[in-house]
Order: sequence, then structure tokens, then C-alpha cells
Amino acid sequence: MTTLPPEPDPVPVPPPSSSERVRTAFERLAKADRPGLWASVRTMEEVLVEAKTVDERVHAGEDLPLAGTVCAADADGPPAIARLTDAGAVVLGTTVADPENAVVGLEIVDLALNSSVREIAAPPGVLTLKPTPGLISGTIVSVSAHRLATAQRAVAAMLGPDGLDPAVREWPADVRLAAGQHPRLGIPAEASLPLPVRRAFEVAAASLEASGAVLVPVDVSALYGAGNVPAAHSLLAALDAVLLPTVGVLDATLNALDLAAVTVPGDRRPYGITVVTRAFEDQIGADLASVLTGEQSPDPYPCESVDVVVFGAHLCGQPLHGELRGARFGGLVRTAERYRMVLLDGVTPPQPGVISGSAGVDGERWRLSPAAFGRFATGLAAPFVLGRVELEDGSSPLAVLCEPAAAASGEGLDRYASWRGYLRFVSTGGRRLPG
Repeated sequence: MTTLPPEPDPVPVPPPSSSERVRTAFERLAKADRPGLWASVRTMEEVLVEAKTVDERVHAGEDLPLAGTVCAADADGPPAIARLTDAGAVVLGTTVADPENAVVGLEIVDLALNSSVREIAAPPGVLTLKPTPGLISGTIVSVSAHRLATAQRAVAAMLGPDGLDPAVREWPADVRLAAGQHPRLGIPAEASLPLPVRRAFEVAAASLEASGAVLVPVDVSALYGAGNVPAAHSLLAALDAVLLPTVGVLDATLNALDLAAVTVPGDRRPYGITVVTRAFEDQIGADLASVLTGEQSPDPYPCESVDVVVFGAHLCGQPLHGELRGARFGGLVRTAERYRMVLLDGVTPPQPGVISGSAGVDGERWRLSPAAFGRFATGLAAPFVLGRVELEDGSSPLAVLCEPAAAASGEGLDRYASWRGYLRFVSTGGRRLPG
């Protein structure tokens, strides 16, 4: 029998160049024929010159997260727009105040900067990030885009002090980077929602519940109208986020309450869904929104963090995982072939110790805020210690290791490769855990 050779892997299609994207933008601009959306549009020649410069920077090896992105703003030259262009975006023009963000919905531009406060809208195919007030210099209130990743990269590019706006805020040291596997989401009482809104809202709530979220009916009146700061902060103190239909949600109210939000289109126009979080927990809102859009949220906002690799009871779902407060999963890892894992005696809950040896050990990487890392390090009980571990990719992050003396009499677990592997063996009738 003749066996045909396997088909080669498909050749990845490179993203369009900035110049190509600009030409497409002007083609769609002409096709849409909506001059009323624009206060001013730059000439194609002018924009192409900037796009060519972006392409040259990319070819020279620069990492430009917004290369190939065309944007618009509803105000002339907000300070933060310079950071977008530094990151590779090119500006098509200035829009009039447009709560529907039609220039994004018509796919003329990839993202739009909104500096005017308004009732949050969720037109088809357009999502909006409203960052924590003060994170972005100047008057930018929110960013709208087709894709969550585009909006989040744009916000990330604009973050931080610029030396011009003294009111710009920085990330606190104790910011949470994730809400865990079972975030608590406040939802309005069903009876308070009009029927069309309720149907769209139920679809979104069911999707989040299916992903592991815990839905908690609450009184959300503090988030509407003029807002009630004490009541809003008390509400969110016991929750990871609040889920709202977009109807009646105002940018100005959320800003006055010092809250962040992400709005995504619902399955029933014009009703979208807004995820509201505490200040500086923007990433948690983006993660929840990604469940609704089906798009994986990109790397978290560039706030300061510390990576820690764990191997035993601190793994996700294990008894001590809660000590990694607000940590964000950074992926599965494997050490270089120079370690060994042993079952420690007299440790509760049962745990392995990782020490020097000649095998590889599987673990998990978690990212913590500086304050959360400090608490974790302080609370780490003997015989466990923090030290550098060499991974098979050559990197050397911090990891939870073990004092060699404590592991001297422990049973070797190298044949299981990981703590989970050993637990599976035990669960199928192998040697029971001590105690």
C-alpha cells in the first residue's frame, strides 16, 4: 500500500501591512459615504507616509503592538494619541461625537478614542473599554474597537504618567490580576429588567455561569443616575464584578464612582452587556468580557508583577492555591532535567518537595502583584523556600522549592513527572497519601 506523505502545515498568513490597512480604510470610507461622521479626515497621502514609516520600523525589528491599526479620535490631538502612534497606530481623522461609534462599526477604522461622556452603547461588532479613571492622560474616557485584544493593546499603550498631566494614576502594588476560577458576579434582579433586555442579559449571564462564575442577584441602583459612591463601593467589595445591560449606563456615572467597565455587544440589538469592576481591576473585566466575545484576553495590562512557579499544593485546584491571591495563570512549565520531586513526611496538607536531582518536574507559573507576592513569601512555611529554578526553555523564575534536609527521607516521585500525576496514581488505588 502506498502511503501519501502528510500535508505540510499551512503557511501562516502575515497580517496586512500598515500601508495596506490604510488603503483599505480609505476604500471603506468612500464606500460608506458618511461624511457626517467626520469632523476632519486627513489626506490619503499624508496617512500613507506615516504608514510607510510604521512598516519600515516593523521590518527593522521593532515590536509595535498596534502596527497595522488605523484609529480615529473624537477630539483634536489628545495627548495619549502620541502613545498610540509610537506603538504603530496611524490616525485617519477626527470624528464628531458618535455614541454608536459607526466609524468602527463600518470597519473604516480598527479603534476609536472617545473623550466625551455618554450613555454606553453596544452596536453590533463594537466593544468598548472604559479604563479606571485617571489611568490615561488627558480627556480619553474610553476606547472602542472590533476586537478585545485591539482595544486592550491600545489602552495599554496609553497608560502611565507623561509628565504633563499630574492627575494620571499608576497601578497600586496590590492590584489583583485575575478573579480566579469562580468569580462572583452581581446581577440585577430579573424583575427590574424590561423583557427584551432581560432576554439578551440572560444569554450573557448563562454563558458566564457556564464558565464557572457565581451569579449573585443584587441591588444595582447605586450604579445608575448620579450614582452613590458609598453604596457602589460597598456593593463591589463583596463581588468581583457587576454585570449590567447597557441601557441607561453612563460613562460619567462610572467615572464619578471610580469604576472600570467593558461593554460588549449582546445577541439582541441594541442591548449589550457591561461588565463593571472596581478601580484598577480592569483586567478582571476584560477576562469576563472575553468569555462573552469568545476571544481570549491578551497579556494583562503592564502593571508590575512577579512570576512564581509552583509544583504541589499551590497548584490550581489544590488546597493551598488560595494563598496565591489575585494571581494570574501564566502557563504550564517544566523544569530542566536537574531536579527531583519527593513526598515530604509530616507536612499537612500532603505536598511534594522539589530539590536538586536529574529529572524534570512539571509545574505552573503564576503572576502576582508585588503586594500579593510579599504576602505569599512571608506566609510560606518551612520546609518550603523561594529560589530560582531553571526551566527547560532556559528561563529562571522564582519557584517554591524545598530545603534539602527536609526531603532527605522522602519517597522519590520522579516517575510521576508531576504532583498531579502522583495524585492520579493514588486516586486509582496506588499507595495512599500519608496520614
